[in-house]
Amino acid sequence: MPEDQAPGFLFLDANSPWVYGLASGLAVEHRVHVVGFADWLVYLRQRPTWPSLGGDDIDRHSMPVLPTGYSGALEPIVRPFMQYTLRRWRRQFSAEPFVVVVRPFLAPWVRHVPDDRLIYYNVDDYLLYRPERADRYRRLEDELIQRARLTLCSAQRQRNCFRDRHPDRAERIIHLPHGVYSSFINENPQETARPETVGYVGGLGDRVDWPLVDRTVDRCPDLTFEFVGERQDPPAGAEWGRVREQVFECDNVRHVGYIPYEELPDWYASFDVQWIPYDTDNPFNVASSPTKIMDGIASGRPIVSTPVPECTLYPEWIDIVSPGNEAVEALQAHVQTSRADGSVRQQARFARKQTWEERAEKLLDVLERNGDGSFESVCL
Repeated sequence: MPEDQAPGFLFLDANSPWVYGLASGLAVEHRVHVVGFADWLVYLRQRPTWPSLGGDDIDRHSMPVLPTGYSGALEPIVRPFMQYTLRRWRRQFSAEPFVVVVRPFLAPWVRHVPDDRLIYYNVDDYLLYRPERADRYRRLEDELIQRARLTLCSAQRQRNCFRDRHPDRAERIIHLPHGVYSSFINENPQETARPETVGYVGGLGDRVDWPLVDRTVDRCPDLTFEFVGERQDPPAGAEWGRVREQVFECDNVRHVGYIPYEELPDWYASFDVQWIPYDTDNPFNVASSPTKIMDGIASGRPIVSTPVPECTLYPEWIDIVSPGNEAVEALQAHVQTSRADGSVRQQARFARKQTWEERAEKLLDVLERNGDGSFESVCL
């Protein structure tokens, strides 16, 4: 669109690498402000900072630390202050910006934002976060979907679910998969990875099918399995926690621990094959769009995954196997086969077309094309 008509964007709660990624893609040609939220306890424990990738042209707002309960019991008390603050932020733009809302609890704070300038960006099934608040979150989410000019879903499953819940808004609910930072694209995919190394990157909690991992590790003694991520504390007596510790005691298993997000490209590229052994019965996995999909593809290494819905959308790049013995066969086959040619093709044909800048262009294209009231889905 003409430069003098280029919209600005205000992202609320953009302190995750994937939301920040879309903001940084838009900031290449548009004015973008981002805001992060944290309560006192989170701030004291984690000292949250902005993602270090991309975003050189983004304006980062210093957000006052809010009281614990600002999204729950204290939300009505915090609301007037946040509505006033949001108005002040919007006035910093030369024209009314698009306000991108990432979480349902923000709905009351943006009720004064014009509907045609509201975007709901769904990156998870938030109804699963706090079961005791699920009914409230659903009402707030429904409010956002009904009001928003666009609802963006990083997972196709969420898009389908929202369209079923809001058939009158179906054309305004689109699938916008996670992108990848350009720095994650492996510039030397022909270089040999560490032989016979299987790598997993992500949280080490109940989303992993630990019995599957245990069986696979036992049947592949010649392979080295590396797990990059933090252990998540299991509930007392949780079986998956016991199995996970049993896995980590195996001679061919290495727990690397937490690695900063910006350092992950080297790890992805170092594996002979990447593995996503997600539990297909876990509701978070069913509704998610794992960032490891695009980050992994960008490394130029083969990927083996259980049939997580979002992973099944990329059969050319992800080897989907059942939770049975197929995992063993697939992992062994990939570590025994040179993938140099395939890696180059993978880079050229797909990974470079999935950057956050490309995602931003898709979003802008949809916003521009629906000026006459028509909408079209984003194409991969």
